[in-house]
Amino acid sequence: MLHTNPRKRICTAVVFIAAIALTWGLSSAATKVVFVHGAEPKSLDNALHPAGSADLNVQTSLYDSLTYHRLDGKIEGRLATSWEFKNPTTLVFKLRKGVKFHDGTPFNAAAVKFNLDRTRSHKRARLRKWIAMIKEVNVIDDHTVEIGLKYPFAPILLNLGTPVAAIGSPTAIKKHGKNFRRNPVGTGPFIFEKWVAGEYIRFRANPNYWDGKPRIDVLEFRLVPEATTRVLQLRSGQAQLAMFLPPAQLGEVDKDPKLDLVKAPLFRVIFIGMSMLHKPFDNPIVRQAMNYAIDTKTIIEKVMLGVGRPIRGPFGPTVWGYDPEFEKMGYSYNPAKAKELLKKAGYPNGFTTEFWHPTGRYTADKVAAEAIQAQLAKVGVKARLRTGSWGLVAPSVRKGKAPIFLYGWGVSTGDPDMVMYNKFHSATHGRSGNYTRYKNPELEKVVDKARQVNDPVKRKAMYKKAAKMVIDNPPWVFFKQEVMLVGKSKKLKGVIVHPGERIYWRKAYLEK
Repeated sequence: MLHTNPRKRICTAVVFIAAIALTWGLSSAATKVVFVHGAEPKSLDNALHPAGSADLNVQTSLYDSLTYHRLDGKIEGRLATSWEFKNPTTLVFKLRKGVKFHDGTPFNAAAVKFNLDRTRSHKRARLRKWIAMIKEVNVIDDHTVEIGLKYPFAPILLNLGTPVAAIGSPTAIKKHGKNFRRNPVGTGPFIFEKWVAGEYIRFRANPNYWDGKPRIDVLEFRLVPEATTRVLQLRSGQAQLAMFLPPAQLGEVDKDPKLDLVKAPLFRVIFIGMSMLHKPFDNPIVRQAMNYAIDTKTIIEKVMLGVGRPIRGPFGPTVWGYDPEFEKMGYSYNPAKAKELLKKAGYPNGFTTEFWHPTGRYTADKVAAEAIQAQLAKVGVKARLRTGSWGLVAPSVRKGKAPIFLYGWGVSTGDPDMVMYNKFHSATHGRSGNYTRYKNPELEKVVDKARQVNDPVKRKAMYKKAAKMVIDNPPWVFFKQEVMLVGKSKKLKGVIVHPGERIYWRKAYLEK
């Protein structure tokens, strides 16, 4: 069985929220809650497009998964009531009875098989790799499903709790085909009602939700790209929850007596990737020099106003398996050492390169990139900034066009396998996740074995060993563990801000 160690640091990410009722077109007793985000979902089809935080934050209201990763680190059953490993590669789930999809279709084992098979085989399911270890799904009876694995996989219960493994209505998927992305049907606490592109997505409470009808009648996601506008809408009462607040306006929210400021630590790490496809980053000595050249601690504290925590390894304290020893293994700011290593690598006068970064995707990403550029210049590295929208920068990074780049990785399950395999294994080279095209055969042996070991003590030791290999031969400049800044009304209770960047509204309610 997978480890269930408590993750106390994660617990601060719980946010209990509620909203002043807005009555636009509703009865006086109805409750409407608005939350604002800077990006619009690409799709509401959880299997094919679950990647961005905007997608995740609406999909979690529409769908349920078999399992749920609680904030204390334990695994809770949702659509599954229990599970048992018959052997290391065979997992049997007992399913919840009496559950129906929003269109009235009964939830059963056949629906689980249909969804998992669809995701595993669909060429447009970019994150199907998260359940690629599944070999087959067999229906035992209406409420029992057996999942066979290709190999033992320790975090399987975590992976089955991610949105990519959530369960949609087979009837609706067959009916709408590719248009299911705009006509989603799940078993979740809210039912899709309307999507006005570029403006809002509206949901209504599911009166037949198996876990109790939500106490919010209408939930509305609103697209507000400008961060300062999100703050204004929050302060004026037009929105009850605002995500990804700008650091410069934290004081406004913090001092407002009607609002709470929440700094929710995430699983996500922010890093500076160095592509092996571009010289001189194919040289490990150059990559080590880059780690000494950048003062990540000062950038986070001064430029980014303390939003985030510096890390010196491939993942931070919120991820299970983290070891404080990473900080001793890692790098510290030392420009003299950086120059010494560059000279050793054959670049005594530094070199010129392109530094790609998004603007508006991560907290203070543009100003952080400018600070990094200035620090690199001090050791002779002339980095020309390639600034762009996420839609421009992300595809360029994935295709290998960027020599160095500022990027983030969500570590959605909170398990180190999500980092160590997806970001550093040659099996995921390119768009699959290893954007630096890093290759380290000895590391891969450890990572391949660690994902198949269920003993948490042994797994943790193996990931510590693997982390040291990545630190010693780095494909990244290790930057920070991300924190999501959330502003909320003091009257809104029961909402969970999950460190996997997912918002759960199923138990939200209005404080009278």
